[in-house]
Amino acid sequence: MTFLSCASKAAPASYAPDYTSNVSRESLQRERDGEPEIRMITYTVYLTLSVKNAEVAKTALIEQIKTHDGFIVKESEDFITSRIPAEKMEEYVKTAKTLGKIENESKTGTDITDQYRDNVIKLDNLKNVRERYLALLEKAISVSDILDIEKELERVNTEIELLEGKIKYAQQSVAFSSVTIRFKERKKPGPVGWIFYGTYYAIKWLFVWN
Repeated sequence: MTFLSCASKAAPASYAPDYTSNVSRESLQRERDGEPEIRMITYTVYLTLSVKNAEVAKTALIEQIKTHDGFIVKESEDFITSRIPAEKMEEYVKTAKTLGKIENESKTGTDITDQYRDNVIKLDNLKNVRERYLALLEKAISVSDILDIEKELERVNTEIELLEGKIKYAQQSVAFSSVTIRFKERKKPGPVGWIFYGTYYAIKWLFVWN
């Protein structure tokens, strides 16, 4: 979306409120005051479970995602990737673990504070540049000057939109942790398998008694 066209000199509408970097601005102020900076951490969890019934496990997970105010990003027959509010992520994972036997588990935290802060500073600077271009546009007289200024405004607005998108994505990544849970259905041994299973335990007990 372009804020200005060649036919209009009206000031562009402000961007959405949720783009406002309250965390970053507070962090910058705390840094100036010599206080510890608020860090922005994104968390990613991977969990593999061995379950009796994959369909039942999947249904239970979907219900737990709703219970924990999350939403599904991607799903298939044997896994679900969801976004869970950061403050409820640990509780959700703990509940999911009760659905089967844990085979693999990992949790990764990524600090995006510096990158996020840089984007917010760039956004503020670009908004200031846009205001200066708008002031120039009001004073421009010749058509060529107006076209040149509007061309620069279009470029600046595009950069602003891209930064707003990055900032919003970062905010969402911090607010909602990514959790991928894969569920593998346990395979029951066939008739031959049960024979080997029984033989294994018979031999095991012989060694124990000896």
